[in-house]
Amino acid sequence: MTRVLNNTELYETILQHSLSAKEILWVCSPALGSGAHKVFSQEILKNPPADIRFIFPVNDFAVKGGEVDPYEIQYFMEHFKGFSVKSHENFHSNIYIFDDSAVITSATLTEAAFESSIEAGVLLEGSDAEAAKSFFTQSLWNASKPMGDLKKYKLMWNLAQKTTKKGALKKVKPHTEIKDWTNAYINAWYIGVSNWLSKKSKRKVMKETNWQTNLSIVGDVGYHFFSQIKLGDYAYIADLTKRSKIGIEFIQINDKARVETDEGDLHCAYKKEKTYTLERKQFFELLKTMSINAKTSETILNEAQLQQVAGVLSSIKRKRRPKCKPRVKALRKK
Repeated sequence: MTRVLNNTELYETILQHSLSAKEILWVCSPALGSGAHKVFSQEILKNPPADIRFIFPVNDFAVKGGEVDPYEIQYFMEHFKGFSVKSHENFHSNIYIFDDSAVITSATLTEAAFESSIEAGVLLEGSDAEAAKSFFTQSLWNASKPMGDLKKYKLMWNLAQKTTKKGALKKVKPHTEIKDWTNAYINAWYIGVSNWLSKKSKRKVMKETNWQTNLSIVGDVGYHFFSQIKLGDYAYIADLTKRSKIGIEFIQINDKARVETDEGDLHCAYKKEKTYTLERKQFFELLKTMSINAKTSETILNEAQLQQVAGVLSSIKRKRRPKCKPRVKALRKK
């Protein structure tokens, strides 16, 4: 069976087929945008198909030009098997294969392609999809190279993002709304910080990683946390450095890197989502309720612990930033 898909049908087709796929999820695209994993159903994190394969052109030109985001590659490699991503530098095909179905389309694996570009595609099902599967395996997958260390490409990407001028492109009204992924099926951590990185160490980490200045850093993390944390994971960071109240930040992990400093070598970059303040007694009572030792520095929270911490924090009124009064320049008297 063959069916033509217009731009508004493409996203729903990819979403529904990735939701129902059990055995195969194969994708090749000459472009990979930031947040592109949201084009698929989030269910693939909980129940991933048995055979997941991605092919992208990972090279200096594609990364520097903003065509391929190495952080999306890292996301796929961490949340699925490490060998699920390969690089091929000489193809221009957009193929999405799910079990016995295949979509051949003009839409690259970017949110913009599925959300606002005028795209078209063809859905092949049953025996009609076998030719696409054979082409993917023989002409692309078997000729692709295993993905190596992404450190070089992440440095390139971060530097390019710093120098790229924002807002140059005219915004296009989207014809399709890409559903945002939730916290479901993503690990959430508790992190207790007794010492923050010094400015000197932080500068060194930022310089060697090219991390964006809008990211915060938690440094000298434990090896267990560093090896187990995945891009997109959430965490509650408790600031234990003050003697009075305990500040808690709800954050999302953006990256991790090994950089040698006098204060430890394993570091993570994150974005703050929300900030709370607890009385010390209330904070340690919360840890006791969650069966977390006060000396524990990091641990994955289970469902019951997440409900407990969310219940306590939801009862706290977060401070709003005061509105800045506009500055008025004084007029010189003539």
